[in-house]
Amino acid sequence: MDLFIPEQVNLYDEMRKMAKRHPNSVIIEDLSGTLTYEKFLLAVNVLSRKIKVMTSHETRVGLYLPNVTGTVIALFALFKNEQDPCILNFSMGAETIVDCLETASLRTVITSREFIKVANLYSVVDEMEKIVRVIYLEDLRDQLTLGQKLGGLAESKLPISKKRKQGHVILFTSGTETKPKGVMLTHRNIYANIKQAVSTVDLTEKDRIFNPLPLFHSFGLTVGAVLPFITNIKSFLYPSPLHYKEIPKMIGQDKSTIFVATNTFFKNYAKFASREDLKTLRIVVAGAEKLTKDVKDLYEREFGVTLLQGYGTTETSPIVSLNTPTHHKEGSVGKLIPLMEYKLEKIEGIDHGGVLLLKGPNVMKGYLIHGKGFVPCGEWYNTGDIADVDEDGYLYIISRLKRFAKIAGEMISLNKLEEMALACYQQSGFYAVSIPDPKKGEKIILFTTHSDLSDKPLRKYIKEQKVSSLYIPSKIEPIDEVPILGSGKVNYCELEVRAKALFS
Repeated sequence: MDLFIPEQVNLYDEMRKMAKRHPNSVIIEDLSGTLTYEKFLLAVNVLSRKIKVMTSHETRVGLYLPNVTGTVIALFALFKNEQDPCILNFSMGAETIVDCLETASLRTVITSREFIKVANLYSVVDEMEKIVRVIYLEDLRDQLTLGQKLGGLAESKLPISKKRKQGHVILFTSGTETKPKGVMLTHRNIYANIKQAVSTVDLTEKDRIFNPLPLFHSFGLTVGAVLPFITNIKSFLYPSPLHYKEIPKMIGQDKSTIFVATNTFFKNYAKFASREDLKTLRIVVAGAEKLTKDVKDLYEREFGVTLLQGYGTTETSPIVSLNTPTHHKEGSVGKLIPLMEYKLEKIEGIDHGGVLLLKGPNVMKGYLIHGKGFVPCGEWYNTGDIADVDEDGYLYIISRLKRFAKIAGEMISLNKLEEMALACYQQSGFYAVSIPDPKKGEKIILFTTHSDLSDKPLRKYIKEQKVSSLYIPSKIEPIDEVPILGSGKVNYCELEVRAKALFS
């Protein structure tokens, strides 16, 4: 596809171009109110001056903030200053946050007093302050000088005086297996992904995005916080995806047309949503984890909403493939977006598909590794996902490579076991993990949110499907609630810890 992505991009410059074309368009909203392009640009220009004074000679600055307009203002202020925002995941514990600070060699973190108070994050801030300076948005605003305000106002009125150099945004992996890695995305990576997405999905300036995903989530960053300013599509920022009761009502009030969440979140929103709440939704995408058939069917039956599955990774800014209202295939995560190339590497013991490798303008520059510094990505990014592509170009994610158990020398897909449990019991809520076993190498524990389930139906179903008996779990263990990461994915690492505790 003939899609041009310039080599050098600064996202502040791209936002400013649109602000000059549409000064009076309402472009962003949160629970405190709305801002037009003109007011947003002014706020960015004023705040950037104060941040520059406070963080002179610092290339990277940490952001530890919730999903509100002030966070996006700070983000673009750093873009304007040619500084790299490092967006910290506030759902991480204090020890992991400190690892992130060290990984990015940060000296300053910007947060909010109100946020720390409401979220009760004082203990995390105490640990941060041992190695970095913590400054508060409220103080930055209160300490603005008349000169900074007038300078920002004048700058907003004047023509663009210079072309800024391209910068980076740094997001962090969860760090559940090792210390978190910093994913270094260039402005061009993010800009390219926006252009790729817009060329795939039929978006218009009349659309309205509802975004409850925090900016440390790559989709929340790219689609919820940057895409609106590049495309003149309004975004509503909601502070938490966990407010299951409130979010459907807010979608209805905003008359949102675009909404993205995870399968787990969609399942919980459905408990409180009505058809009236969701009637304006036009494009609804499920990502980050597999969309289950029961959740997809529920939305079509109860709300008249078609959930379209997509696929992405933080390292790809994040979108890789999308089903669309006009081009979709059941069970797939859609076709690769334009300008992306792929190849599959065969894995011993796995018959179909292979490890998915990707190349494209949206693929990260590289990683920041704790204690090592920057490590470039190389020509191909290895996703670690087992995938296959059909004759029509639709991509299917079979499993994460680490979501396989090796039992008696055979590779057993934990995702496949979950799917068989869903088919057997006709309800979702099954989560498989593997733990070491002295006899067979590993064994499978199947957690479920349903109590008093017998394993006999599942044993019978597995035999009827003529698959290996090694898929039969060693134990089905009920849990009251599935643990969830801040990204909306199931926290399988926590489930592994619980599984090991059952046999300790």
